[in-house]
Amino acid sequence: MNKKIWLYILIVSVLFFLPTYKIIVSSDTLKGGTEYMFKVQAFDPYDMFRGNYINISFEEQWVEDCNAAEGMYGEKCYVTIATKEDGYAYFSGISFEKPEHTADYYQTTAYYYDASCRIDTPNRYYMNENKSYHAEKIYGENIDNTYVKVRVKNGKMVIVGVYVNDILIDTIES
Repeated sequence: MNKKIWLYILIVSVLFFLPTYKIIVSSDTLKGGTEYMFKVQAFDPYDMFRGNYINISFEEQWVEDCNAAEGMYGEKCYVTIATKEDGYAYFSGISFEKPEHTADYYQTTAYYYDASCRIDTPNRYYMNENKSYHAEKIYGENIDNTYVKVRVKNGKMVIVGVYVNDILIDTIES
């Protein structure tokens, strides 16, 4: 009987620790990470199990000239982030080892295609389902002025918000 209790306590502890760890890491990234803006394409699918969310596709989802990653498919890697003159960010380089020269990197998975690499990026932004339909309409009317703000710290990337015409999409009223 004593072994069953300890096994139960161990399982409950693990089930409690894993979500708590993810929450702590995300909170730390939101509080102390470097903020970047990425141009995105977004749409609002409906999923009866997950509710309403915005599916995000980063326009700058490719790293050009990544010959060091040739043959790589689904491998863990680190991509560095830089900002263009217009203020929007892009992925500037790729490496298999943690970058030493910058703290602005994102740990992700990369897929090599013909001298370029597509990288996985955060792709879901959950929002109030009462506002999601209206947000999708606003986005459709302003598709060229949509971007996402993210925070990056220690290889983690967390979405801060989706913006249309410099207005947070959650604050747009019907």
